[in-house]
Amino acid sequence: MRDFMKDIENRILVYDGSKGYMLQKLGLKGGECGDLWNITKPEMVKEIYRLYLEAGADVIQTNTFTANRIQLNKFFLGEKTYEINYNSVKLAREAAGEDKYVAASIGPTGLLFKPSGELSFNEAYEVFREQVKAVVDGGVDIINFETFTDLAEMRVALLAAKDVCNLPIICSLAFENNGRTLMGTDPFIAVAVLKSLGADIVGANCSFGPEHMEGMIKAMMEAGGGYLCAKPNAGLPRLIGDCAVYDETPDHFAKLASKFAGYGARLIGGCFGTTPDFIKALKAEVEKLKPVPVGTAPEGIITSNVRYVNVAGIDRSNIGVIDLSRDTELYAELCRNDFTGLEDAALDLASEGYDAVHIIDSNEPGDTSLLSEAVDRIQWYVKDPLIIETVSADALDEALRLYRGIAGVVAGSSGNTENIKETARKYGSVVLQSF
Repeated sequence: MRDFMKDIENRILVYDGSKGYMLQKLGLKGGECGDLWNITKPEMVKEIYRLYLEAGADVIQTNTFTANRIQLNKFFLGEKTYEINYNSVKLAREAAGEDKYVAASIGPTGLLFKPSGELSFNEAYEVFREQVKAVVDGGVDIINFETFTDLAEMRVALLAAKDVCNLPIICSLAFENNGRTLMGTDPFIAVAVLKSLGADIVGANCSFGPEHMEGMIKAMMEAGGGYLCAKPNAGLPRLIGDCAVYDETPDHFAKLASKFAGYGARLIGGCFGTTPDFIKALKAEVEKLKPVPVGTAPEGIITSNVRYVNVAGIDRSNIGVIDLSRDTELYAELCRNDFTGLEDAALDLASEGYDAVHIIDSNEPGDTSLLSEAVDRIQWYVKDPLIIETVSADALDEALRLYRGIAGVVAGSSGNTENIKETARKYGSVVLQSF
């Protein structure tokens, strides 16, 4: 039986290239739903899969990048979410046979998370859960979340996938020229958060051409990312009429992209603008290479081998406290859905330069949502990490769903310590001794 994670321990695998660009070359029009071709034009979709396999791809991706219910609703196709995803996997599986891997391509919802937008954790969770269930039922080998620009949305997608299946999960972010995602996350924090949550592979895709992505892949390696995935675009496009034209050549792309193997990339392919010719050239370059052991940096590179934010090493004399169990006035405000005092307190602590903030739950029965609301509010004002103390595993679960970093967790004196520890581990948090 094929085992993807075992396979990449021993060799570098070649991913395929762009589906959207190939669909456009086959006649997909602007404003048309390419995901629907999985139902209406299955032979054309299958032909794209076949061409990439013929070019040498070891892993092909499904034509499902925008096939979540939110995106499909734009075309009044939300009710076909399961069918579109399931069919795409079946087509890919038929093309790949049992010798090659099929990865589900799952992109972001396209909506902003609260408070910047209207998307809630629960809504996003259900959207990703629905799509993952469909591709798993179709027989996919790997779940690949890609082109995410908000680490909070990626966290939700990863948690939803882990609740549905035990398949390998790749979490790939898109970075800007400044080395951060559009929402401001750098590669180090991305690796720390996603690996702590249980992502099997992290990486980058899109992010301009391969020469621009090298710094991001290097930073992920230095952060202890382990086996990485890299899928750059074919450079920057030029618009001729309504068509995007890429000037990058397959051979030049392949020589640049193959360098990622030196930073621990074990899955390398192409994103927007790449075609089977790019993958064929990449395959020829990759076949010349030997895998670099994880933790070994190219000559001249010093790796920190840091895998987690050091929550446990914080100076405890420099921690600000928000105590909902003793500050009765603040607690009463929160019960009235008035968060002004809480936000003011968080701002004060941020301005005073504390290394961390310790929030203590009210410990009142039935107040599970109050802690999560408080955590969600103050995380925008105080720097990582946040230390959360509670006696309720349920309250902790709700809070950690919304927290975007790696938290330190303290079990309150009357709480079920084992349940709280189990919940903390689920979200990659660090369990601390009582303060």
